[in-house]
Amino acid sequence: MSEETIPNQTQAADPVIASTPEPNNESWESQISRQLNKKPDLKKIDIKSLEDLPDGMIPTDLDYVAEQDANDYLKQMEGGTTEPAEKKSKKAKEVKEEKVESVDSFDISDIDLSKDVEPVEAPKKRSKEENIAELRKKAEAYEESLKAKDAEVLTYREKLEKLEGEIERTNFERSSTFKKNYEAPFVALVDKAKAFAQEFGDDASIAEKALSLTGRERIDFIDESFGGGAAAGKFAILLDEADSKREELNYALANSKETAYKVQQAEEEQSLKIVEEVNTNFERMTNHLAKKSDFFKMTGDDDNDKLVKQRIEAARAIIHGNATQNEMTVAPFLAVIAREAVAENDKLKAELAKYKSRAKEDIAVQPRISKGSSDDADGEPKGKPRSAMEAIRSQLR
Repeated sequence: MSEETIPNQTQAADPVIASTPEPNNESWESQISRQLNKKPDLKKIDIKSLEDLPDGMIPTDLDYVAEQDANDYLKQMEGGTTEPAEKKSKKAKEVKEEKVESVDSFDISDIDLSKDVEPVEAPKKRSKEENIAELRKKAEAYEESLKAKDAEVLTYREKLEKLEGEIERTNFERSSTFKKNYEAPFVALVDKAKAFAQEFGDDASIAEKALSLTGRERIDFIDESFGGGAAAGKFAILLDEADSKREELNYALANSKETAYKVQQAEEEQSLKIVEEVNTNFERMTNHLAKKSDFFKMTGDDDNDKLVKQRIEAARAIIHGNATQNEMTVAPFLAVIAREAVAENDKLKAELAKYKSRAKEDIAVQPRISKGSSDDADGEPKGKPRSAMEAIRSQLR
C-alpha cells in the first residue's frame, strides 16, 4: 500500500510565530480620562406612553419605595446591623392600611338629608334680676371663703404666738438674770432644807417629801419625822420660804412675756451699771498712772501730751471692747509683761542718769585752753596760749 492511501497519516502544522504586543506608552492619567470621556452606547427609548416601555422597566410594586435613613446608613458604614428592607416594607404597608381603614371608618350614612335642619336656639338673655341673683350668690360664696381664710389666719396666728412665747421663755430661762433672780433662791432654800433634814432627821429626802405635801398633811409629816419641838418648827419655816420662792418661779414661767420684759430690763440696768463702774475705774487708774509713769503723764509739751492722749484712748477702746481683734488679743500679753518692762525701763533710766553725771564730772576736770589778749584791729592773738599742764596747775592752785 502506498503512502498516499494511509488514512491516518498526520501532517505537520505550520510553525506559529510568537509576536509581542507593542508597548503602550499611554499614561494612567490619560487612560482614566479617556475611559471617563467615553460615553456608553445606550439606545434611546420613547417613554411617551407606558405601552412602548419594555416589560423589564415597568415597576410591579408601586406601594412602597425602599429607602434608607441616615441612622441605618451610618450603622451600615460602621459595620453594624440594620433592619431588613422587607421588615420596613411590611411596616410601611401596615401604616398605609391603617390610614385607609381610618378613612373608611368615616361613615355618613346615618345623616338624613331629607329632613329639615333643626334651628339652633340663640342664648337666652338673662334679666337684671337674674344677674343680680347670680352676683349675690358669688358674693356669698366669696364671703364664705373669706371667713374660712380668716379662721385659717387666726389659727396660724395662735400658733405663731405660742411659738413666740416658747422662744421667749426659752431665751429668758437660759439667761443668767432669770437663774439668779428666780431659780437660784428656790434651789438654795431646797438645798438648805435638805441639809437640815439630813442633820436632824438623818434623811435628806424628808425635805422633798415635805415639799410635795400641803396643809395638815405636811404638818403631820414634819412632826413624825422630827418628833415635834423646835426642829420641826424651824423646818416648817424653811419649807414655807421655799414655797414662796417656788410660787414666784411658777408665776414667772406662766407669764413668759412679763418675765421676759423684766429680765430684759434687769439685764440692761446691769449692763449700764457695769459700764459706769468700768468708766469710774478707768478714770481712777488713768489718774494714778499719770503720777507713776511717764507714758501717761501730761508735761505741757504738745508732742508728749498728744502721745499720752492716744495711749489713753487706745486703752479705753480695749477695755470697752471697741478695739480691733488683734489689739484686744495682744492686750493681756502686754499687760503681763508690763511690770517687768517698766522696771527694766526704770533701771535703764537710772544707769543713763549715772553715766550723764559721770560725764559732767569728766568735763569739769578737763583742761581749759585760754587765749591771750587779741588786738581788735587785726584779731590775731598777741599772747602765747597756755599748755595743758599749766592749765591743770592753775586749777589746782
